[in-house]
Amino acid sequence: MNIHVLTAVVVLIAAATPAYAQPAERIRVTLEARSEGRPDSDATATRLLGDVRRGLEAISDVELGSRDDSRRVMWIVAGTTPGVYAASVIVTERYDRETLMVLGIEDDDMAHRMMALQIVIDHQIFTGRDLAELAKRIVTAVDAGVFARLRTLTKKL
Repeated sequence: MNIHVLTAVVVLIAAATPAYAQPAERIRVTLEARSEGRPDSDATATRLLGDVRRGLEAISDVELGSRDDSRRVMWIVAGTTPGVYAASVIVTERYDRETLMVLGIEDDDMAHRMMALQIVIDHQIFTGRDLAELAKRIVTAVDAGVFARLRTLTKKL
């Protein structure tokens, strides 16, 4: 058999072998919504929350979780002006112990106080013709914005 043919066969077999990659780290976030000027959600905010939840669940590396197991919280404040669809979206992040140690905060009391805080990492205002469009804009912007930045950070680590 010709050496060139043998080399070609080896290259084709090697190329067909599947590469086993590490699964991407999931972005875990808590999702909360309320209505403007109220401590709770009206029907509009509840529907918007549901639409945004379904949009985020469709993103393969995003996982919705509870406050206890998520470092990040996505807060949605839905506008209450009749006929106007608007929302303020704030994404916050809680410090973890490892980050605080890198920052030089080794005192346990100070670290626990700082880990209880939420630091704003993104804030945007959205409008739309209806709630479905508004939810889609929110999901698209967060995925292409703050989540895209988080993806690049986890790849470097």
